Amino acid sequence: MEFFNNGRVNMIITSRVIRYAYQKNTTTDSIVVHGEHELPAGTMQGGTIADAKAFQNAIEQLVQKYRWKRKKLAFCLVDDTVVIRDITIPTAMSKEEAMGYIRTQIGNSFYLPFDDPALAIDMLEGDGETTNVRLYAYPRGKINSFEQAFTAAGLHPVIADLTSLSVYRYYVQTTQAASDHVMLVHWNKDALFLTAFQHQKAVFSRHMKMASHEEMTQETAERIISDYMVEINRIIDFYQYSITKGEARIDQLIVSGDFPYLSTAKSFLADSLALPIYEFPEERLSLKYVDLLGLGLKNGG
Repeated sequence: MEFFNNGRVNMIITSRVIRYAYQKNTTTDSIVVHGEHELPAGTMQGGTIADAKAFQNAIEQLVQKYRWKRKKLAFCLVDDTVVIRDITIPTAMSKEEAMGYIRTQIGNSFYLPFDDPALAIDMLEGDGETTNVRLYAYPRGKINSFEQAFTAAGLHPVIADLTSLSVYRYYVQTTQAASDHVMLVHWNKDALFLTAFQHQKAVFSRHMKMASHEEMTQETAERIISDYMVEINRIIDFYQYSITKGEARIDQLIVSGDFPYLSTAKSFLADSLALPIYEFPEERLSLKYVDLLGLGLKNGG
C-alpha cells in the first residue's frame, strides 16, 4: 500500500462523462469521495478534446467543488488509438537502450499510424541472440492536451494510464489466481473495447464505436449486443489461431463498462461463448467504477 501525500485525484474520461474519485492511498477503503460529471455535448470526439474550454471548465468545477487545487492526478486515456506491437531487438540491450533502439526503427523497420508517439515497453523472453519486446504506443499530442487542461485547472497530473490496464489491474488485485488468457470486454454506452491479455500482459486491443441511442430499450439493447457478438467471437478466434498459433485460447472473460444493459450483455456472452465471466467483489462503488478502482491501485507520482 502506498500513501499519497495529501491524497490523489483519479479520473476516467469518456466521450460523455468524467468519473472521479479522491483517495488517501491505494486501497479502495481510502476513497473519500467519488462520482461522475456529465460533459457538455461535443466536448470530446474520438477520444480527443474537441472543445478545450468546455473540458477545462468541467475540470475547474470539480477542483473548486472539492478543493483539489494542486492535488496530484492520475487519469485514464481512451484506448481507441493505442497500438500494441511485438518487436525483436538484440539481446544485449538494457530496457533503456531498447527504448532508444525502437525509436530509431520507427519509420524504418516498422510504422505507426501517428507521429510523435509516447512509448512504453515490456521486455519479454528471447532465444539467446534476440529479445522480444512488446511496444505500447499512443499519440503524445492527445496526452499533452489532457495534461495541459488539467494543469490549467489547478491539478498536477502525475500518471496517465489506459482504461483497459486499470480494469485488468483491479482484476488481478481481486482474483485468487489470474488466468493466463483473458479477454476484457469493456462495454460503454458509446464504444466497445476488447483487450486480450496473455500471461498478464496486453497483447492486442480492438475498439468499436457504437451509435448513440438516447432512448435505448431492452429490445434495442439485445439487437445491439447480438450484432457485436459476431465481432467478439471473431476476436476470440483471432487470439487462438493467430496470436497463440492454436496453442491456447481465451479461458476467462472480464466484463466492465457503463453500458446500461451490461447484465444482458453478460448473459449473451455466457450463452454464446461458454466461458467463465469474472465476478468482481461487491464494493460500495458500482460496476461502472471498476476502471476507476483499478486506476487507484496504480502507484507512482
